Amino acid sequence: MSDIRFVDTTVRDGSQSLWAMGMRTDMILPIAQRLDDAGFDAIEIMATSFEKKLIRDLQEDPWERLVEVRKRVTKTPLRMIRGRQLAAFQITPQAMEDLWYERMAAMGIGQIRLSDSSNTPEGWRTNMERARKVGIDVVINLIFSLSEKHSDDYYAERTRDAVKLRPHRICLKDPGALLTPERVKTLAPVVLAHAGGIPVEFHTHCNTGLGLLCSLEAIRCGIHIINAAIPPLAESSSNPSLFDVVRNARAMGHTPLIDEALLQTVQAHFQEIAERESLPVGAPKAYDAQHYQHQVPGGMISNLRFQLGAVGLADRLPAVLEEIARVRVDFGYPIMVTPYSQFVGAQAVLNVISGQRYQQVSDEIIQYAAGRWGREECESIAPDVRDKILSRPRAKALARINDEQPSLKQLRAQYGGPGVSDDDLLLHFFTSPEQVAQMRQARQLRGSGQGTQGLRALIEKLASSRSVRSIQIQHGNKTVSMQA
Repeated sequence: MSDIRFVDTTVRDGSQSLWAMGMRTDMILPIAQRLDDAGFDAIEIMATSFEKKLIRDLQEDPWERLVEVRKRVTKTPLRMIRGRQLAAFQITPQAMEDLWYERMAAMGIGQIRLSDSSNTPEGWRTNMERARKVGIDVVINLIFSLSEKHSDDYYAERTRDAVKLRPHRICLKDPGALLTPERVKTLAPVVLAHAGGIPVEFHTHCNTGLGLLCSLEAIRCGIHIINAAIPPLAESSSNPSLFDVVRNARAMGHTPLIDEALLQTVQAHFQEIAERESLPVGAPKAYDAQHYQHQVPGGMISNLRFQLGAVGLADRLPAVLEEIARVRVDFGYPIMVTPYSQFVGAQAVLNVISGQRYQQVSDEIIQYAAGRWGREECESIAPDVRDKILSRPRAKALARINDEQPSLKQLRAQYGGPGVSDDDLLLHFFTSPEQVAQMRQARQLRGSGQGTQGLRALIEKLASSRSVRSIQIQHGNKTVSMQA
């Protein structure tokens, strides 16, 4: 039997799937060194979707998080997750991409797990070249999807395409929780047979209750690097519980290379936070056959339900889900991950509300049909649908937009002026100079004790903790003690 190794997804995918990216940096730092000491192959720390959330809602500096965690994680590679474009819903200037890779390397990111929404080799190649220039290893995500297009032959070909680029690893990634143990049994051997000796990871979610079983089947098939999360940030729409994978892998005769005892303290830490701040706790989910029909990520369904309810159309959700399946066929079966799941979902909503299919389309859909998001994407659209989208005046106007790439100097002028630092330039690109300034002001208030996370808030949090029996505050020769 084999050694089983693990990649930790708790503070990235666990937070994203269950806490809507609401995990603050002060929740991570106390257990960062324990994660480092536990024996993970890598620790996923953030994705390029986090910057907006941290700046706008948590009023935190994303780059400060990376730097502070890197101080505490000295042995294990920190991993960042990204797609073909830095900003999910807009095409990123090349100079901004180059700068981002430079700064990630400087802040201690050692690995990038790279998703391309269509598993396109050209998209992988461009980002791999940028990463290699700054010494960052790339893990290529081979994203699983269900359609007549996504066959074993398709994944064999795309695996060979990935191998030609010689990545650090390949990850068989199932972000939509679409795999079943039966499909893993047929697909995993195909990927391994064409991986050319490059290590293969396995990544899945638990939306249908099958995440753990799929991970165990991947181990049986010969994939011995598993992505897993630590409860309470496992299960539900997150990744399988690391402890469940470890226990079952050991029963199967394998040797898990991870310090479970040390990670029990991490579980207790996050469990206390979840209870204290009324945050969701992951739990096993019941099997849902409809999930395989529309393939809409769980968080996106929640957003659709909320948005339709806000305009008095909550009862139209079933019709929207049915239309999503039809739009996906029209578009040539795009993989339902960001941004394409949102493109398809938004178009389905427009079709249902207007009562006429493709009467209204967004600029992003026009760009998609025109090939701005990729050659494979536009070539896959049904010809009559593509013609209908591109025949409108707005398509002609968008086609006239100058495609020249701005220089870094021009971008600096656009996003804050010539004196803006590289790090702030990136933050301005993800949000805006105004929002970054508001974030910095909020941090100053917190530092002076005037913000919501000042001394008073800290005392209130400690007082509400079940494990804290006394609080002692010392300043100079003065001491204040409080007993539970």
